[in-house]
Amino acid sequence: MAFRERTRATKYQQKYPLPPNFAQVLKDYTREVLREQPEDIPSWSAEYFKRLALDADPLTAKQPPPEHYAPSVENPELEVVAMRLSKVFAAMDDDGSGRLFIHLIKRALLDSIQLTKPQALYVLSSEYVAVADDGTTDYREFARDCVNAVLFFQQTNHQFPEVSHVDDGPTVHGLLKEELQDELLRVMRQADAEGLGRLPFARYREALMNAPLQLTQRDVNLLCAEAEQTSDGFIDFRIEVDNAFGLLYLAQSFAAFDEENL
Repeated sequence: MAFRERTRATKYQQKYPLPPNFAQVLKDYTREVLREQPEDIPSWSAEYFKRLALDADPLTAKQPPPEHYAPSVENPELEVVAMRLSKVFAAMDDDGSGRLFIHLIKRALLDSIQLTKPQALYVLSSEYVAVADDGTTDYREFARDCVNAVLFFQQTNHQFPEVSHVDDGPTVHGLLKEELQDELLRVMRQADAEGLGRLPFARYREALMNAPLQLTQRDVNLLCAEAEQTSDGFIDFRIEVDNAFGLLYLAQSFAAFDEENL
């Protein structure tokens, strides 16, 4: 009989199969030990697993919680931020779909990650943000894609102008504030065949994309990211039109920043 066949591991292998999610739990635990370098490993480990147990039972879970799907990256600092982002978003995912409305993502960036509003809007208006017709995005992919920008803002505290500080003097896409608002309102009313004064997210975005204003993809993403959706998925475009000028002026600052830094 070969040596391996005579070992206790082989003897009991079928009798004691690995519990679901066991490998992932050990992987996460090992990473945290290496990161924290605790002097008293048993005591630290007891506290670690106690905290983990308050959220879920990792040994009996059928699959890892959503935040564990955040990507592993070579840069440990980026990995920490990506994991934190995904965990924050997962806590808001009541139905476990892996998707969140974009305005909820914005709220998390402001409240939990503590970005400024312009910083959060820069991230949300970037080209890598994929928003579905219902106004939701896959937050695990978003956590992976935005981690560099989030870490940059946390480390540098780079500031963009506040939207509320934009006066009526500048022009956006060659239009003064009142001219821009009038044109956007005309476009939205044309899309609002029912005359409700509000549009579903998909139609609101489509109206922006088709507006004769030469809006960039960042412009459209920014206006959609700032738009507040009702519980039934509609956007009151009259409110959003009033805010559009400052947002599009901010988009110009984002474009200038990209040209200087990318």
